[in-house]
Order: sequence, then structure tokens, then C-alpha cells
Amino acid sequence: MVRTATIDDTPAPVRVSVCEARQFWADPSQHIMGSHPDTLPDEGFHYWTDGPVCCVFHRAAWPGVWMGHYGMKREGLGGYVEPTKRILRAFADDVEAEAIIGWTSSSNRAAASFARRLGFTP
Repeated sequence: MVRTATIDDTPAPVRVSVCEARQFWADPSQHIMGSHPDTLPDEGFHYWTDGPVCCVFHRAAWPGVWMGHYGMKREGLGGYVEPTKRILRAFADDVEAEAIIGWTSSSNRAAASFARRLGFTP
């Protein structure tokens, strides 16, 4: 695995395999909407990590549009926003995405707030 650094020496996000990504869904708090480390899909999915965050992306129904999901490690609590933003940027650049979309239940206030801090809008 080759990892480059950003301008401020922060390690850049890296694409990983589904096997490497499973650890980010190990905590029961990440088992939402059927997510579970043993059932993470592989074919057609892109997994990217940065610190305590792993994002997974798959194509949406519209050309150039990708859907993103994320899994987190508890030890990163409070420090998820910047690594996730770096992953979103790196992935979008890599696949030349026109848009990245996500779905968050409005009843999951913490996740909805996190999505807003990432720049997603309702």
C-alpha cells in the first residue's frame, strides 16, 4: 500500500480492500441499516480509510453520482470530520465524481448533524 502525504504532512486517505475495511464496522454502534462487518459488499464498492474513518462508495442510479456510507472506530470519537472530508475529496478526485450523495434518517440526529458538518445538505 502506497500512502502519500498532504501539504501539511497529514497522511492522505488510502483505498483499501473490503477485508481491511471490516474493522471499521466491528463496533455494534456501526450495525445500522443492516451494516455488519461480515456482510460488507465487495463487487462495485470502493473502500477508503483515513485514521479512525472508513468510507465506502458505490455508484448511484445517475451517471457521475456516487453514494457514500461510513464506518467509524470508537477511539476516534470527536475527530471524525476532517478525516472524512479528506476521504470525500480524495475519492471524488480519483473517480471524477460529479456528486456524492448519502441517506441519513432524520431521526438519527447525531448522524444528520455529522453529515451537515461534512457539507451535505438536506
